[in-house]
Amino acid sequence: MAKKPEKKTPFRKPQSGSGRGRAVRQDRTGAVSRVGLLSQVAQLIDLLNQFEGPADATISRFFKDHAELGGRDRPVVAEAAYCWLRYRFRINHLAQSGEGPPLMRQAKLALLWSGAPEPIWSAGRQADNEWLSRVIQVPAEQLALEPRTCLPEWLYTKVAEQFGEPRAESFAQAVLQAAPLDIRVNTLKTSATELQGFLAELGVRSEPIEGLPDSLRVTGKPALGKTELFQTGGFEVQDAGSQWVSRLVAPRRGDLVVDFCAGAGGKTLAIAALMKNTGRVVALDTSERRLLKFKPRAARSGMSNFYTMAIHDEGDARLNTYTGKADRVLVDVPCTGMGTLRRNPDLKFRQSLQSLAELNVKQRSILERASALVKPDGRLIYVTCSVLQDENEVIVQEFLAKHPEFRLRRWTEVLNPSERPLKADATADMLRMWPEDGESDGFFAAVMQRAKV
Repeated sequence: MAKKPEKKTPFRKPQSGSGRGRAVRQDRTGAVSRVGLLSQVAQLIDLLNQFEGPADATISRFFKDHAELGGRDRPVVAEAAYCWLRYRFRINHLAQSGEGPPLMRQAKLALLWSGAPEPIWSAGRQADNEWLSRVIQVPAEQLALEPRTCLPEWLYTKVAEQFGEPRAESFAQAVLQAAPLDIRVNTLKTSATELQGFLAELGVRSEPIEGLPDSLRVTGKPALGKTELFQTGGFEVQDAGSQWVSRLVAPRRGDLVVDFCAGAGGKTLAIAALMKNTGRVVALDTSERRLLKFKPRAARSGMSNFYTMAIHDEGDARLNTYTGKADRVLVDVPCTGMGTLRRNPDLKFRQSLQSLAELNVKQRSILERASALVKPDGRLIYVTCSVLQDENEVIVQEFLAKHPEFRLRRWTEVLNPSERPLKADATADMLRMWPEDGESDGFFAAVMQRAKV
């Protein structure tokens, strides 16, 4: 496959002799030295490289086990860790050269790439800094596919085959960037204007998200979870794409809505808010642990129009209670998550062609079972946070071919013109959002309506 030119990342070149062997402590008690911080990043990279669990859980556990890392050190280490996950193929390739432990070379590159202060990533031997100066000048377009794109070959090839190489290239570049911080305003408690003013008083900048009422995009990564308005249910952190697909459910007051794969309930709460706390939203999931996380969120929100139920699987006999009764059924199926790589870069190493095929079987089974709950003239909304057609259009078209009682509704028929993602293809029947468009993570949704009796 032909290689495409890529703009070089604007690196900062290490100053000659900077940080040679120094172990300078920061200006507070208990801070870790510069060389020590580099070592901590290397240790965390070693743990992450084992892929024994989700990256965020591994990082949290690492911080719990390393109490010596203070409040200023942890963001530096965490950013470097996520940078390593995003650029892992390239960093590991470049770190094959040089002297000393490879993990320390990987940690240096990760710290530099993540924007850590120069005294941290340049701490150590002069020879290491000279090596760093050389390898960061290597043009990316001269590298093989994986270190060049920082995507597994199977994933890049899939996207290129399904959407063309220009899309594969733009997607690869987009998911190397960190995702923005989006919040959904709980209109039962406040308004977007009031929330924006509240955040401004805290020194937090935010802007409305065009095409998405009652939402804000926050600048930077402030600790919003500690604010009083969050703790009292004034808003939820939720990606814009997730908010749009929640709106695609288009619930009416008094409806019975089933959120078939509710997880921790982000979309459940968004739907309940759209219903103005009327009707009923039934949140189902096979993980009782995830549903337990939903309960404190729901309590904060002030919503009461929901019911949670942990099910064994999609064949659970208790689902028969809702057969043919639901006005709306949202099916946000388990998927590869390839649309969320900006937030979860470790997923690209945790998924494969084999896991994709296994997920496809599960997706078909869940969609089939969930469809039985839809009442005549009701709607079935199929959603993934993946960009792959295997999990999206292919699944929907196969389902429609088997179920003539359902027809596809164009997504623009459901969302009001003022409440749509601006860069999504308005001529397509199904909604597709790409991270490179800058509006949200990668999401897919299809609305299917059951025929009247």
